[in-house]
Amino acid sequence: MGKFIFKVNRQKFESVSAIITGKEILEKADLLPVEDYELLIKVNEKGFEPVQLDEEINLKGAGIEGFFAKPYKKLIIYVDDEPVEVDECFLTPNEILTASGKNASGFYLKQISGHREISYKNDREHKVAIKNGLKFSSCKLEPTTVS
Repeated sequence: MGKFIFKVNRQKFESVSAIITGKEILEKADLLPVEDYELLIKVNEKGFEPVQLDEEINLKGAGIEGFFAKPYKKLIIYVDDEPVEVDECFLTPNEILTASGKNASGFYLKQISGHREISYKNDREHKVAIKNGLKFSSCKLEPTTVS
């Protein structure tokens, strides 16, 4: 029993089932609530077609593992309690810092999730799944001194 690999916005995900719905694709990509996102399937070099949430896709078919998701409306995330509008599903910490008007080379990002904090200090190229209302704080990088 193999796994079926598919991509959403160039990020890789796996399914144990060959038949998967649009809703399950968005859930696996952690794009929630699924109703906030439009899912498109790549049909050829130039074309995408929309995928409905309840539509079934057979991942066994050739060349259909490429999906593209985008929010229907701008998503609001918060950096240091300031709202930032974004229209991407995945952003790196550096892209989030830049979107909030910070110089990415002088700061790193922490994601605040309830009582947990996730630091992206050493993982600046991590793709963060963007959802409405995500909260981040920017932290000044200490200048590194070589002794």
